[in-house]
Amino acid sequence: MKPILTAPLLFLSCLLTAQGIGLHPPEVNWQQLRADHVRVIFPEGYESRARRVASLVDQLAVNHRRSVGDQLYDFDLVLQTPNMTINGYVGLGPFRSEFFVTPPQGFSRLSNTDWVDLLTIHEFRHVQQTSNERRGLTRLASILQGQLGWAVLSGIATPNWFTEGDAVVAETALTAAGRGRTPAFSGDLRALLRQNVIYRYAKARNGSFRSLVPDHYRYGYAMVTYAREQFGNDVWKPVLQEGAAFRGLIYPFSRALRRRTGLTTRGLYYRTMADLEQLQDSSLQVRRPLIEGETVGDASRRDIRDYRFAFRDGEGRLLALRSSYRELPALVEVGQRDRVITRVGIQREPWLAGSPRFVLWTQYAQDPRYTNQSYSDLVLYELATGRRRKLTERGHYLSGTFGPDERKIAAVWFDPLADAPELHLIDVATGAVVQRRSVPANNLAWPRFSPDGSRVYFLAQDFSGVAIQSWQPQTDEVTTLRPHSPQPVDMLAVAADGDLLFSGGRTGVDNIYRLEPATGRLAQLTDVAVGAYYPYLAGNELYYSTPTPHGERLRRLVVGEEGAPAGFAVGPLAPSIFERPAAFAEEAVALADSLVVNDYPIQNFSNTLGGIKLHSWSFNGSYVTPGVAVELANALNTADLTLDGQYNINEARYSGGVTATYGGLFPVIDLAARYRDRNTIAQVDGIDSLAFRSQEFSQFTIGPTASVPLQWVGGNLVTTLVPALGFQYYALRDAEEGILPGNFGNLSAGLSFSSLLRTAFRQVQPRWGALASLTYDLALGAEAPGERLLLRTSAYLPGLFRTHGIRLDLDVQREQAENLYQYPDAFRYARGYAAPLNDRVWRFGANYHLPLLYPDIGLLGITYFKRVRLIGFYDLSRFTLDAPRELSFNENSVGGQLYFDNVWLNAQLITVGVEAAYRLNRDFFSSDTDDLQFRLLISGSF
Repeated sequence: MKPILTAPLLFLSCLLTAQGIGLHPPEVNWQQLRADHVRVIFPEGYESRARRVASLVDQLAVNHRRSVGDQLYDFDLVLQTPNMTINGYVGLGPFRSEFFVTPPQGFSRLSNTDWVDLLTIHEFRHVQQTSNERRGLTRLASILQGQLGWAVLSGIATPNWFTEGDAVVAETALTAAGRGRTPAFSGDLRALLRQNVIYRYAKARNGSFRSLVPDHYRYGYAMVTYAREQFGNDVWKPVLQEGAAFRGLIYPFSRALRRRTGLTTRGLYYRTMADLEQLQDSSLQVRRPLIEGETVGDASRRDIRDYRFAFRDGEGRLLALRSSYRELPALVEVGQRDRVITRVGIQREPWLAGSPRFVLWTQYAQDPRYTNQSYSDLVLYELATGRRRKLTERGHYLSGTFGPDERKIAAVWFDPLADAPELHLIDVATGAVVQRRSVPANNLAWPRFSPDGSRVYFLAQDFSGVAIQSWQPQTDEVTTLRPHSPQPVDMLAVAADGDLLFSGGRTGVDNIYRLEPATGRLAQLTDVAVGAYYPYLAGNELYYSTPTPHGERLRRLVVGEEGAPAGFAVGPLAPSIFERPAAFAEEAVALADSLVVNDYPIQNFSNTLGGIKLHSWSFNGSYVTPGVAVELANALNTADLTLDGQYNINEARYSGGVTATYGGLFPVIDLAARYRDRNTIAQVDGIDSLAFRSQEFSQFTIGPTASVPLQWVGGNLVTTLVPALGFQYYALRDAEEGILPGNFGNLSAGLSFSSLLRTAFRQVQPRWGALASLTYDLALGAEAPGERLLLRTSAYLPGLFRTHGIRLDLDVQREQAENLYQYPDAFRYARGYAAPLNDRVWRFGANYHLPLLYPDIGLLGITYFKRVRLIGFYDLSRFTLDAPRELSFNENSVGGQLYFDNVWLNAQLITVGVEAAYRLNRDFFSSDTDDLQFRLLISGSF
């Protein structure tokens, strides 16, 4: 069993990569506070929320650990205010957490809990889990390889569905809301179970490219709460600890679960799904006849599609934002066959608003150099002409909507360092802000004009929940129509008669409700089986989205005569069908209601070496050059230090070195020193025949390199440009006299470029794009011992179908084989051929890339076949030797590369493939005379 465990450990260790270095704007004045169990690092001006986060962490660490364990390691927590990403994470190597604190607009799937409070409870639960996993074999890996070994063994031992499901339980138990209480959170799963769709455990565990599979958060919450309800509040504590300790090397987590419950993980999954299906069926049987309306569009389509933000334009067309597994998000005219009107750019979250003449959406952007400084801007699209215009630049706009005359936009502006979020009135013609209103709240969402344009309705969130409020720009007055509540409320809309529509989950299922602003009278418009979202009322036709086994599809429901009141009395308050409050009743408490915020002292924090830590001493390199590395990094990821040693199997030689990287300046500075033994082959100079010699020597290099990583995001296109310039001093030893040059300096210059259209989930490559990299090395000095120019390019083009693609490669290299010093050869030669000795070489490659199968089959928890794809190729290459006389040779090959996109050990997607290349010309540099050549291919990332 040891080789089976050791191999994935070593391989996965080498795939672990850190976040890009030096991504923070240097003008940020970073501060820190030290609490009992965490160091919080944050920009100046965010002290109040930082103290609240630290107080909440200390409260959780002391009083809320019974169901996970008492072990806890200190960690750094970075609060990112410039970044518009909706996320948070905990990671090892180094052990730290990072929150992106700008909140989302949608509350349905994340609950009405304050965003930063939700992140704190959820992510700190991951800190507790990670700390209590450092036991047994996982602890041994952390001793042998540091935090990277700890991360790999934890990832293999503990299923991701438990990690995230348990964290969702924590956020639900310790707040008045939480995702477990939000019906939308389980919508996809309930849609599947209503159609009696229960996937095999391996498919639920690892996902699918062809089927709608709820993620591990949904399955995890369901399985964790079922076990807690059946076997006790603290049942998972020993399972987590014994599993991470690998008590029983094969399937340790499942075995630990079986010891405590009699169920394996697979058995628990099927037991949970059967129980949930029965719960839903029972709930539907006691409810009134469903009021759901009819499906809009082609109901027979089985590909995964989501339709959101439906509206009718001035021509009466039904338009919606459509996202798909096969295509990029687009504004479409909905019908039996949708008509794409325009593609929508990259967004921080889906958002779109329509009017008779225009469409508005938010679009993500970022600073080219410091990509943690990101933005969200408003884009205006004119339906009649197809013209699009970016209304704002470097904005912080989360959402927006048109006024009834289409001359103004009401938008939500959020800056974490400001006192409060703001409502902006923006002139459509100029993009100028004509009025703004700061609203005391933690978040604002879903602004909507009244039919006469005199008011702007919106959702306002604070620590007690979400309220419906209105702003009257003429008087600047803000009033509350519905008080703050933790009950799920989302997706505000306004009907033509002035009534408000919203999606709410008060009965345990999200339905559409109608609120009269003047009287406060509430009526329920739908009574659906799974959920109703994104309401839009056109006359007496109510359009909304509902989850199905094939994505969120549109429905139309007639709710009464135009302009007349519609709906029925609202149902009583009820928990979400899958909430299972008994599963965490022993730990349930609303922490936000009683939290005492401590006055921690604030200090400055250095963004250079602040918080630098030794975190790993792990396997490094590849199967050709295995080795070990010792790694240090600082808390803000602006500085990194790596010491490594490697052994080159091909050359049977050792190497070692140290690299220091600093990214706090505009250029990223690398200073590297490296010693290596070399064993190369070069052409003999000055004779009339073709002859080669072996070069064995030792090499020491030292020098700096400066690079400027730049990245632009525009629409759906991501463009990167990285110029680099370096100098290295080469000291060569242990060579025969005259064979190698003396010590010399080397100038290296590089330029890499990419401009790629983003890919949809099932697309195997970008449909449009280009890659290019240029490397130039020049040995300085009178002897001119070496010079090398390498150009690699690729162009991406559409294939015959949406998920197919064409890639064209053109590579060129020039390096004289007679040079005394030969640079490492990184050229992509014609596939199937050995690397030839050459002075000049070029290659053209044509590749057709397509998916073949989506097996969705697992093998004993070892590997899961998620997708099989094929690249058919043709390579044409020509290389030239200038001396003793110019000789040119062609190399041509055809063949294919069959790739298996597999999930290994239920933990990591690693692609394994095999290449078959048929050589159409003789290979002068290979003793293998078989024209059909095979090669094993391995790739992946962590």
